[in-house]
Amino acid sequence: ISQAAGGSTLDKAKDAGAQLLDKYPGSAYAARGALLLARLAVDANDRGLAKTHLQWVIDRASEEELKQVARLRLAYVLLDEKTYDDALRILDAKHDDQLDGLYADAKGDILAAAGKPAEARAAYQAALLKLDPKGGHRNFVQLKLDSLGEPK
Repeated sequence: ISQAAGGSTLDKAKDAGAQLLDKYPGSAYAARGALLLARLAVDANDRGLAKTHLQWVIDRASEEELKQVARLRLAYVLLDEKTYDDALRILDAKHDDQLDGLYADAKGDILAAAGKPAEARAAYQAALLKLDPKGGHRNFVQLKLDSLGEPK
């Protein structure tokens, strides 16, 4: 899949991925391959295919960490589709503490897009509390929070 993806031929990557998912669905490679295929599908603006691969990971991956990453990515695909309630529901799933900041950031993005600035502000503030103070992502979340302006 990686070689086909590197050649930017989505069809070749899809074929290689389909073989991997069909022949070795229980392998760690299959879940990682599905995540890669989902990214390629998003890059190709094929949200339906991206959702299919992300849902495959959520339903079938043996590693909980991969399922949590897939949920986060699926929430952003749903955000792109403006299905905000579904995106928020996906993020309500149990996840490891180290992902709290990223999940809260995603909730802020969804709530901001849904026109709920007060709730988005609270989500971004929660993200800031959980993200590494020295990390670059924290600065990005701070910018998003600042762009909401002061509470009314």
